[in-house]
Amino acid sequence: MIPGLALGLFAALSTQAQEPLMLRPPTVAEPLRLALTPIFDGVVMDQEWDSLAETPDGPTFFQWEPGKLYFGAKPKPGFDVILSLDVNGDGWLVGDDNLEIRAKMTGEQMEATIRQLDATDRNGPQWVIPRIAPDSILMAGKPSREYWNLEGGFEPFIFGKNPEEDSRIGVRVDIVPTGTAVGEAYMPRSLSLLRLRFDKSRNLFSGLTWRPEILSRSIARVDSMKFRFNFENSLDCPPLQSVDIVGEGYARDAISQITVPFPSWDRKGRALVDFASDIKPEATPGYRVLRATVLSQDGRLAIIRTSIRIADLVDLDSFIPKGLEYSDEARVVKGHVTLRSQANGRMSGKFSMVLPESWSARKGLDEDFLIYHTRGTARVPVEFIVPAGASGVESILLKAKIGEKEITQRVYLSIQ
Repeated sequence: MIPGLALGLFAALSTQAQEPLMLRPPTVAEPLRLALTPIFDGVVMDQEWDSLAETPDGPTFFQWEPGKLYFGAKPKPGFDVILSLDVNGDGWLVGDDNLEIRAKMTGEQMEATIRQLDATDRNGPQWVIPRIAPDSILMAGKPSREYWNLEGGFEPFIFGKNPEEDSRIGVRVDIVPTGTAVGEAYMPRSLSLLRLRFDKSRNLFSGLTWRPEILSRSIARVDSMKFRFNFENSLDCPPLQSVDIVGEGYARDAISQITVPFPSWDRKGRALVDFASDIKPEATPGYRVLRATVLSQDGRLAIIRTSIRIADLVDLDSFIPKGLEYSDEARVVKGHVTLRSQANGRMSGKFSMVLPESWSARKGLDEDFLIYHTRGTARVPVEFIVPAGASGVESILLKAKIGEKEITQRVYLSIQ
C-alpha cells in the first residue's frame, strides 16, 4: 500500500471510530448539581468533589458555585480528560458559547489546551481562539501510580453567563486514550443538561416536602450558623422517628453533628427542625454541604443535602463594566465596589485594587472603609483609565484588608 494512502486511511478510520464517542449520550450520576467549592491542590478527594460519572477509565466530577463551574477526574495513566461545555445549555452546535478543555499528564507535568467552538454560522462551525482571560481558568494536576488527578475551574462571565441557582448548562466529561481525535468542528456532541441547585434530596418519602428557612446561606467563620428545615406532610407521609444533621467533607469537622427526635406535626402539617453550630476558625472557606438524614419509624432513610457557604469577613461585589468596545483612544471607566459584611458587628479596613500594567487609577487604589452594622455594606467608588488600543480580556484584583486578614476577589473586563 502507498504510505500516504495508508496514513490517510488510518486518519479516516480513526475519525470514524471516534465519532460515536461524542454522539453517545453521557451517563451522569445526578443531573441536579449542588454548590460545592473544591480546593485546587492537584489532588482529587471524595470529600471535596461530587461524582458526575463512573467510567471504565476513571471517575469524573462536576459542581459549581455562584459565578464558577468546577470539573475534575481521576483517569488512568495514558488517558486524557476532555470537558465539553455548552455554557447556555442550548445545544453544542448553537451560538459561540461552547468550550472544550483537554488535559493530559506527561510525566509529572499537566498540559491543557482550550478552544472555543463558534457555531454562530450554522453552516460553518469553526474552532476559534477562546476569548477568555487565562487566569479565569484554574487547572491543577498530579500523577499517582494507578491514576492521575485533574482539578479544573472556569468562570464563564465572558459568555454573559453567571452560574446561579436553577441555571442549566450542557456538560460532558470524557476520558480517552492520549492523542485520541474527537472529530471536526461540524460534528455534533451529545451533552447532559445539568441543573445547578442549592438543595436536593434522595428517597424523600411520599407526602413529605421540605424547604430551607434561613436569612442567608453565608456564615462568616467567626460567627455561629443557624439553619432551619421546614417540613410539610400530607396524609400519606409515614411516621417519622429522628433527624441526623452533619456536615459533609470539609464541613464535617468544622461544625457540630446532632441527632434529634422528629418533632410533632402542627395543625397545618408542618414541623420545624433547627440546627445551630459554632464554626471553627480554621474551617476551610467555600460552599459546603449540610446533610440531614430523616429516619422513618419503619426504618427507611431519606437524605437531604443543602449547600451552605463558610465565608470570609466580607464579600467584594464589583459594579464595574464587564465589557467595552475597542477604541484607539484612552478611556475613563467608572464604577464601584460594594463591600458586604458576612459577620456580626462593626467592621473597618482598607480597600485597594491592582490594575493591569499600563492602566492607571483615579479612585479606589487605596481607600479606607467602615461598615457600621451587622451584615452591612460599604460602597467604594472606583475610577481608572484604560489605555488606547487595549484589547482582549484583562483582570483586576480587588483587595480588602481587615486587621491582618486580607480578602481578594478577581474581576474581568473584556475589550472586543
